[in-house]
Amino acid sequence: MKLDNNLLMDSDIITCCETTKDIANIVISAKSENIDQLTFKSPIISGIQRTIIRYIYNLGLVMFLIRKLLNPFKVIYVLERIKQLRSLYIGNRKKKKFVKSDGRYYYDLHIPGYPSSASTKFLEGLLNRIYTFRPDMLNLQTIILAVTRKCPLRCEHCFEWEALDGKEKLSINELKKIIQIFQDKGVTQIQISGGEPLMRIDDVVELIRSAKPGTDFLLLTSGYNLTPNNARRLKEAGLTGLTISLDHFQPHLNNKIKGHASAYNWAMSAIKNAHKAKLVVSLSLCSIKDFLTEENLMKYMEYAKRLGIAFVHILEPRNISHMNAKDFELSEEQENLLENFYLKMNFDTKYKDMPIITYHGFYQRRIGCVGAGNRYLYIDTEGDLHACPFCRKKSGNVLSSPIDKLVENLKAAGCHKYNSFNDEIA
Repeated sequence: MKLDNNLLMDSDIITCCETTKDIANIVISAKSENIDQLTFKSPIISGIQRTIIRYIYNLGLVMFLIRKLLNPFKVIYVLERIKQLRSLYIGNRKKKKFVKSDGRYYYDLHIPGYPSSASTKFLEGLLNRIYTFRPDMLNLQTIILAVTRKCPLRCEHCFEWEALDGKEKLSINELKKIIQIFQDKGVTQIQISGGEPLMRIDDVVELIRSAKPGTDFLLLTSGYNLTPNNARRLKEAGLTGLTISLDHFQPHLNNKIKGHASAYNWAMSAIKNAHKAKLVVSLSLCSIKDFLTEENLMKYMEYAKRLGIAFVHILEPRNISHMNAKDFELSEEQENLLENFYLKMNFDTKYKDMPIITYHGFYQRRIGCVGAGNRYLYIDTEGDLHACPFCRKKSGNVLSSPIDKLVENLKAAGCHKYNSFNDEIA
């Protein structure tokens, strides 16, 4: 059997109490960093090393399918289906880069690193979509779980604006129950969000530590409260990595967008502490209209490269209730700029040492959205399910309704902006 060198790349993607003293200590810590001089080794690998890892990865996939299917014809069929799915996402382009972090390899922000029990579980979910052998699985890859409404920032593009600083609704035991429900259904990645999740640092550590093996945990954060000690605690509990929100490479402009004078310093301090703890370090960029130029995007990526960033997750701004839609909706020209930049950074060998970009808008406009219970969904601070953090329409509460029925309802409703992806079109 010929082993396709690019077989699985992108095949199934897509994915404490606050006191004045606390804030003062965090600000002092952040300001003490010589942030203008921060430089870290890039985790990106390419060339022959990438080729070797890719072959090992895909050989592992073939052996996994042989063990599960015990039929060479079924194995060949599944491999062909995976290739077809992959081509829907990125066509005939070949991935040029991997991320290496703490002995594991990653090619997408939303897929578990290899080798690990989570990556094996991910393959089970992938196979289950093609040949159902576990009807109890939901075939979800990722859930985004909001654990708090508290946040020190007031970001212009915040999708939680109306809920910020409201009363907490879910206890630590209820959050544990939600995680258990989705782990039992085969979820391989849980992204812990907020508000600012590190305002519940002790609870977040406990949630990760008490979870069962087989799931990668990521933290979506501003960097607030990621002290060296907290980064170490999270790593020891089992955190895989974190995505830090940074919306501009110029400190004063980032702080303006974030609505806080310390936002940039918190992010830089968090990057340093996360690297020291051997976490996968990624950035998220909300591509607001005023930022979107080729020059700014390139400067941002150069900046991310110097900071040793693994992935840059580019988000398109969406209309939210406290802002006018015209201030957020991107033009067709700006969407084309983002798409071309995404292709250049990820597939042009000239940029093989740049961080890997993840950008949902690229495939959403072509094949549809894989949220709304297809590959991922969002759970708010009350335990209610939504298609994603931006498509907000409650579809029932995970603590009071059967999860299978809730996910079916989400799939039926679909994405609010794009068509829903259909696996059968491959």
